[in-house]
Amino acid sequence: MLEFPNLKTGVNGQHPLTCEILAEARVFRFLGGREQRFPARRPLRRWTIRLDLLDEEEAWAVEEFARKHFETAEPFLFRDPLTGTEHWPCYLAGRQFSSAAEGPLKRKATLVVAEGGV
Repeated sequence: MLEFPNLKTGVNGQHPLTCEILAEARVFRFLGGREQRFPARRPLRRWTIRLDLLDEEEAWAVEEFARKHFETAEPFLFRDPLTGTEHWPCYLAGRQFSSAAEGPLKRKATLVVAEGGV
């Protein structure tokens, strides 16, 4: 099973970190015009992970993880950097991620992790 890589500092995300909660609701409208809402399913989360100032080893681990995930589409375990809660199954959203090198110890990567599907 794939697991999102940790940085040398022991975390898997840096600030600023964006976490969206995607919730679907069913709306029932009554004859009198009132509405009542119920959750259609469990809310899902989506994190935008921006990693800056990575060294070569950390950048390689993130790029290798993304390559393996995109080749196999295998779900992976992701630990929420804000709460420490483990989420499974998670997927990388889209079909690519961005990575850039600005010099030694200045590698950057951006990934979007989606819980439960894309």
